[in-house]
Amino acid sequence: MFGMTDYVGRPTTGADSSAPATTVGTGVPTQRDAISTAAKEDPAVNEDSSGGRARQIKQSSQPANLSEQQRQQLQSVLSTAQGPAVDRPNFEMMVGTSVPRQTETADLPAEVTQILNGFWGDQYLIAGKSLVIVDHHSRRVAAIIADVR
Repeated sequence: MFGMTDYVGRPTTGADSSAPATTVGTGVPTQRDAISTAAKEDPAVNEDSSGGRARQIKQSSQPANLSEQQRQQLQSVLSTAQGPAVDRPNFEMMVGTSVPRQTETADLPAEVTQILNGFWGDQYLIAGKSLVIVDHHSRRVAAIIADVR
């Protein structure tokens, strides 16, 4: 069972142990390239009072596995987008983490949804050099794509 989860029981999928730990939350290593398949493929699901959507997003996290062409296309689209950008986000950079309401987000450009083949109707922000896609129903991190800026 060693290596199955981190010390708080989170799945290890997508965590980059070589990345510096975040200063927000538990200090668990941040994710660099991870996508929630639940958020990507099923954008119409609403959050319920039991937190089911949030659990689906977190539990379906997997590495992004983008091609070099997709990454270059994202860099091109986001270099001209006027969306919100922060140097250090006020939330932990992990798929499934709640994004505070005071954190500014914008509608995800249609070109990005086409490149990633999903995340229709979601929000985004740029945190440092990473694209952070935010599920518009639950305000949970749905994807983190590193090095797009």
